[in-house]
Amino acid sequence: MKKLLTIISLSAILFTSCSKDELVTVADGAGKTTLTFDATFNGSDFALNKDFALGTKTFNFTKFRYWVSNVTLVNAAGEEVKVPGSYYLLEETGAINLVGVNNDNAATIYPATKREDVVLKEIPAGDYKAIKFGVGVDQKYNDNMSLQSGELSQLNGMTNVSWMWLTSYIFTSATGTVKEGTASKTLKVETGLNANYKTVALNLPQSIKIGASKSANIVINVDLSKAFDGIDVMATPTVGASQAAVMSAVAANYGGKVFSVKSAN
Repeated sequence: MKKLLTIISLSAILFTSCSKDELVTVADGAGKTTLTFDATFNGSDFALNKDFALGTKTFNFTKFRYWVSNVTLVNAAGEEVKVPGSYYLLEETGAINLVGVNNDNAATIYPATKREDVVLKEIPAGDYKAIKFGVGVDQKYNDNMSLQSGELSQLNGMTNVSWMWLTSYIFTSATGTVKEGTASKTLKVETGLNANYKTVALNLPQSIKIGASKSANIVINVDLSKAFDGIDVMATPTVGASQAAVMSAVAANYGGKVFSVKSAN
């Protein structure tokens, strides 16, 4: 009887031990976090076909699109966790007629879309204190559009054949109108080219915990008005590769001014 009780007791201990290990494994498993890119303009919620005042100018937008790529989370120990295949198109746009996108003249309609959220999955469990990401598409994929990763595609109207010998991605695009007094200009401000790929590094206001049973949310403020800091859009309402210096300045604004962390929990 004592031998039987001993065996039962040992079995119970082993069962308890295995159960605890399984619980630890589940609790410490990979998790996910949602990035919300909250578009604004000079303190107001961004929307298409809406007037925004900035100094003496009034902006009204028909499209705002940009690539976020190579997302990296920094844990409490300062180690970087790179999210594989993290190429995302954030946008607010009406329907776009992509004539010739399939090398013919048939109309290809890209539907009206508003996209502000990105879900990062299979993130190793832990505490995270900072986030990094690129604005645009890095040289490996920008120079060779036959390579695919994440959401990269030529079928969304975010490519340009006139900037380089080969087709390359448009990194950011904001179109609409800008007015000052009685003057009105059609606005098309875009960035691209490898030299204008920028990396944004943001500290979180507080560490977030990610795990199998704990998801997190990071809200990033995207203030489009900051993209125009130091830019005379009335003198240069169209910005592309032909306006290299202005494009470089706009790209620098995206890299250092447009993005900030609103909250993390």
